[in-house]
Amino acid sequence: MSDWNWTVRELPEGKGRDFCVGDIHGTFDLLRQALQAVKFDPAVDRVFSVGDLIDRGPYSEDSLEFLSYPWFHAVRGNHEQMLLDLYADGTTPEPAGLAFNVRNNGLGWWLDVPFEKQMALLHAFSQLPFALEFGTPRGTVGILHAEVPQGMDWPTFKAKLRSGDQNTLQSAIWGRTRAKQNDQRGVLGVGRLFVGHTPQLEGPRRLGNIQILDTAAVYGREGRHEDGRLSLADVMVGTRMLATPRKLPLIDLHEEVSVVPFGAYATAGSSGLLGRLFPG
Repeated sequence: MSDWNWTVRELPEGKGRDFCVGDIHGTFDLLRQALQAVKFDPAVDRVFSVGDLIDRGPYSEDSLEFLSYPWFHAVRGNHEQMLLDLYADGTTPEPAGLAFNVRNNGLGWWLDVPFEKQMALLHAFSQLPFALEFGTPRGTVGILHAEVPQGMDWPTFKAKLRSGDQNTLQSAIWGRTRAKQNDQRGVLGVGRLFVGHTPQLEGPRRLGNIQILDTAAVYGREGRHEDGRLSLADVMVGTRMLATPRKLPLIDLHEEVSVVPFGAYATAGSSGLLGRLFPG
């Protein structure tokens, strides 16, 4: 595909509430429970996913159903990309790669999916952007799976995705440098970012204006780690309120919103202001 404009999708401000959900990994049963608990209204509310809809959990096939809903919007995660890469040359997967992903990355569910549905899933995943952006009463929100490269602002990140820059594309679905280094500088040019990819067993983690929302739902559901939970957050939730969710079995709901604008990140446009925000 020579035109890379599809890699970033910009949506208008919604008419109701906007929620962001962490890495699902086949736990769509938990997502359904969470939406019921917040009295989700599909006529006006929306859900934004940070990617990794599939693998490890038992309901990965349900991603096709959710991607058909007009209120459900997802970015591409590394697990969707790994599956697409297996079929890069056509409708037959690369055998060694398929065996590796079944053995190591939770792709065993794929072997039982009928061919026609496999093709439908691959098509749906191929349409997923690498980043989403939309407005809220508090300011602009961005969604991606992994990270914006360190030192890069949001407008530059979007431009590089749209140009097909491979390093930026890789960072968007694979990067973990900010999380590993506990980089608190955030990303200039956007109010708030929601990301996933790096499991946080102690709850959502803040890095400047970045909120890491992958709280390892599938680990909790499958009994691999007692602290694994699905996090669903209203995108306008107050920062401090993210630390005090309403708890259900295997689910954390972050619902208490703030009306205060997101802050200086959205209007910061120069390295000079970055230096004033984070001196030294």
